[in-house]
Amino acid sequence: MDQNEYKKYLKHQYFHEIRPLQPVNDVISAFQKKLDIVETGLSESEAIFLKMTILNYINAHNDDLIKPNLDNLNFVSYELVRNEKSAHYYNLMREIISNDERIIVIIESQLNEITSNCEELKVDMIIERGIDTSHVNQETDEFFAYLMLFDTYNENH
Repeated sequence: MDQNEYKKYLKHQYFHEIRPLQPVNDVISAFQKKLDIVETGLSESEAIFLKMTILNYINAHNDDLIKPNLDNLNFVSYELVRNEKSAHYYNLMREIISNDERIIVIIESQLNEITSNCEELKVDMIIERGIDTSHVNQETDEFFAYLMLFDTYNENH
């Protein structure tokens, strides 16, 4: 399938599932209804993940608006409590993390960014967060990247 055919497939298959962009705090609230997600501090190894995340966000938002406001960014970390509700995600991660490690989620509300050390959870949360309608209307690369997340989601559920 060539690129144009794939784009047509994505639009046909998933257009009805597009969600309008919402704040990451709302995404956390929605997931807290399904899973036990609690605010937490970070271990040393998780702090490294946060530092990499911050660098990624800075590079992704490489404009003059973010650089002067770096001190104002507020990253909040959450833990996905290991229990029956979260077993799906922990089972997907079992080869990557040990029994004493945990799945974390990190948000920054000003940037409206969310990430996790569990790729499947990250995808699910980005789908839940939605996409800005300007990307949908203009059919940008971000729009098609968002639609591709639904393919990933369907492979994992």
